[in-house]
Amino acid sequence: MARQSSTADRVKKVMVEALDLSLHPDQLDDDLSLYSPVIRMDSLNLLRLIVALEEEFDGQIDDEDVMEADLENVDNLIDLVDKRLAS
Repeated sequence: MARQSSTADRVKKVMVEALDLSLHPDQLDDDLSLYSPVIRMDSLNLLRLIVALEEEFDGQIDDEDVMEADLENVDNLIDLVDKRLAS
């Protein structure tokens, strides 16, 4: 599934850049919690990340989609992007 892999790589790259994470995108495991000490997700970081993803994928994610998504880990975020931006 090359498209999912490509989407995952792009999402992880954007996460590292937008959230100023001090690690390489390859170090973000799909099952890593968005609320872990590594990612430190909060409402401001989530907004910053969604805007960066919308720019990267040249699209828009509706607020309702974000609120309804089960954004617990990196994989959930990749799924949201794949469904709303990468298609």
